[in-house]
Amino acid sequence: MNALHVNELLLHPADVLRLAGVVAALILLLYLLKPRQRRVEVPFGGLWQRVLAQKESRVVGRNLRRVISFFLMIALAGLFIATLSEPLFARRATGPKAETARPHTVVIVDVSASMQTEDGLVGTRLAEAQGALRRWLAAAPPQEDVLLMAASGHAEVLAGWGSDRATLEESVTRLHATDGGLDLRRAMDTAQQALAHRPQSRIVLVSDGGPAELPLDVTPGIAIEHLRVGPSRGWQPGQPPPQRNLTNLAVGELRVRPDPQDPSRGTLTVQVRNDSSQETPAQLVLAASDTAVNAATFAKTEALQRVVDVRLPPGLSTQIVPDVDLGAARFAVQVRGKMGLHDVAPWDDWGFAVLAERKELGVLVVSGASDVDATTGNLYLAAALFAHGKVKVQHLAAADYRADAFAAKDRARHGVDVVVLDQAGFVLPEGTPGLILSLAAAPTETLRQAEGPEVAVRDEDHPAMRGISFQDTNFDKVRLVPTRPGDTVLAVAKPRGPVMVARQDAARSLEWGIDLLETDLGARYALPLLVSNALLWLFGQEETLVPPLLVGRPWAVDAPVDASWQYVEPGQKPRPARTSGRQLLGQSEHHGVHVWQSDADRLVARATVIAPTENPTLLQPWGPSAQTLHAAQVVEQDTFSLPRWSLWLIAAMLILAVEWLTYLRRRTV
Repeated sequence: MNALHVNELLLHPADVLRLAGVVAALILLLYLLKPRQRRVEVPFGGLWQRVLAQKESRVVGRNLRRVISFFLMIALAGLFIATLSEPLFARRATGPKAETARPHTVVIVDVSASMQTEDGLVGTRLAEAQGALRRWLAAAPPQEDVLLMAASGHAEVLAGWGSDRATLEESVTRLHATDGGLDLRRAMDTAQQALAHRPQSRIVLVSDGGPAELPLDVTPGIAIEHLRVGPSRGWQPGQPPPQRNLTNLAVGELRVRPDPQDPSRGTLTVQVRNDSSQETPAQLVLAASDTAVNAATFAKTEALQRVVDVRLPPGLSTQIVPDVDLGAARFAVQVRGKMGLHDVAPWDDWGFAVLAERKELGVLVVSGASDVDATTGNLYLAAALFAHGKVKVQHLAAADYRADAFAAKDRARHGVDVVVLDQAGFVLPEGTPGLILSLAAAPTETLRQAEGPEVAVRDEDHPAMRGISFQDTNFDKVRLVPTRPGDTVLAVAKPRGPVMVARQDAARSLEWGIDLLETDLGARYALPLLVSNALLWLFGQEETLVPPLLVGRPWAVDAPVDASWQYVEPGQKPRPARTSGRQLLGQSEHHGVHVWQSDADRLVARATVIAPTENPTLLQPWGPSAQTLHAAQVVEQDTFSLPRWSLWLIAAMLILAVEWLTYLRRRTV
C-alpha cells in the first residue's frame, strides 16, 4: 500500500499569531537588556583613557547594528513560526507496496446478492467491505485520483474522477446490496473505459471472492488488485480454499405438475440447498396468490397454503409437496430453519414461480377405424382429451381429411393447433404438429408387429413421457415404428424395437404404433397423462411453469398483444415499459414476480431466480493476474517531515544563535 498522509499535526492560525507575539516580545526583551560589564582591576587607569574615548565614538554605529540585528532576528523568527503552518509531524500509513503509487484507480465494489451474507467481521460482507474501503481511502495519497463504482448486474458510478475524500466516503456509506448476480465482465469493461488514456492506472475489486468469469479482456498496462472480505479474506489464489460451512438454507428450482385427473391440483417439487455439514430440521412454507409479488406480500396470511416439516441433508435435495391447490397463478416457497437456527443468508430463502397461462388448444381428431364413429372418435381418446382441460376438439372422418387444408398457413382459419390421426394414415399437414396412432404400416415401410409384448418407457426425461409407466399395462398387438436419424425413441417393445417415437422436423410430431382398442391403456391413469403430455409438447407448452428470469440480467419477454405496456417491479411503482417490436424489455435487481400490464388489461407475469453464482459458499480467484490486497496490512506510524526550505531556516537560526552568544561575550569582555 502506498505511503499516505492520514492525520497531520498542524497549528491553528490563531495559535500561530499568539506564538509570534510571544516570540517577538522575548526577542525585544533580550535586546533591551543591557548586559552588566565586568569589573577589571588595572595597574594604572590612565592607560585606558584613550581606549574608552574610542569606544564612546562607536556607540551610534553599535546601536544601529543592534537595530538591524533585532529586525533580522524578528524576520527569521517569523519565518520559522510560519513553517509550523506546514505539516511537520504526520501519521503515515505504510504497506507492502509503498513504492507502486498509481495516480488513477477505479474501485469496483461488489454489491451483488452474496454481499448480504451475515458472516462479515462487522455484520454483513458489505458492511465489512465498507469499513475496509474507508481505511483504504484514508490511506490514499492526496494526488491519487479515485473513481468509485458499484457493481452487480450492472455497473453504476457513485463518485467520479476528481471527487474529494469526503464525497468518496459519503458514497461508500450509501452502498447497499442488491438481489442481482455480479456481472464482472460488464463492470470491468466500464472500469477500463473510465481508465482509457490515463497513465499509471489500476482496478481494485472489493468483493467476497465469488466465482470468476474468465477470461477477462484486460487492457495491457492496467493492474488488477483484489481486496477480499468475508470468509475469503486473507486467502491467496493457489492456496487450499478455506472451509465454507455456513448455517444457510436456500431455495432453488421450483416445478409444478398438475394432476392429470384434476388439473386444479398438482405436485410441487422444490430444490433446497443446505450449506451446513449436517442434517438440519426445517420447514417449507408454501404460499400462493394472484397478486403477491415479493416475500413481504407472499408472507401475508391470506396467501399461506401449507407448512411442511422436512429434514434437509447437507448439499442439494429435492422436496416434494403433493396435492397443491393450483387455483392461484403465482407461487412462493420459503425455507426456514427450526430450533432457533440463524440463517446467515436470508436473501436466498425464497423461491418464486408463475404458472403458465394454458391456452385452449384446437385439436382436430381424424378417425379411420371402421368400428369407430367418426363424429365422436375413439371414446378412450376422447376421454383423455377431455381430461386435459383446455381443448376444443373437432372430429373428421378419414375420407373427408385433406392434409393441405390444415397446413400451417391455414390452420388459424380452422382453429386447429394439433392434428391427431387415429388409424387414419400418416400424412400430417405441413408445418402443423400432430400425433399419429396406427397399427397399419405406412406405404413406404414394411409392417413389423409384435404380439402381446412388454412395453417399457425408454426416455423418461422427455416431456412427452414424464410420469408415464406401462408396468401394469397389457398390449395385445403393437407396431414397431421405424426410426430415422434425429428421432427420439420414447418407448420400446422388449426386446423387439421402438413403439413410440418423437420427431422434430418443420413441426413436432409423435408416432405411436398402437391402437387403443388393442390394449387396456385406455382404462389406466397413464393414458390421460400421456395425451396431455403429448399435446403440451406438440404445441410447445410442455412446461407448466413459465421459465424464470435471472435477477440482474437483461430480459426480453414476448408480448401477447401489440399495446401500450406498464412495468411493475416487486415493491416499486409502475412505470412505462421498454419495448422492442413485440418484446418487453427489462432488467431488475429485485427478486420476486415482475408484471407487465397492457392498456387492454392483459397481464404478463414472470418470476425471477437468483443467479447460481451467488452461492455464498463459492470461492474462486478473480484470475491469475489479480494481486490480493489486505486491509489489515495498512499500518499507521508516526514520522517526521519538514519542507526543505524550513531546514535552511533552522540552520540560519542556529547560526544567529551562535552570533548572539558571541555578541554577548564581546559586550562583556
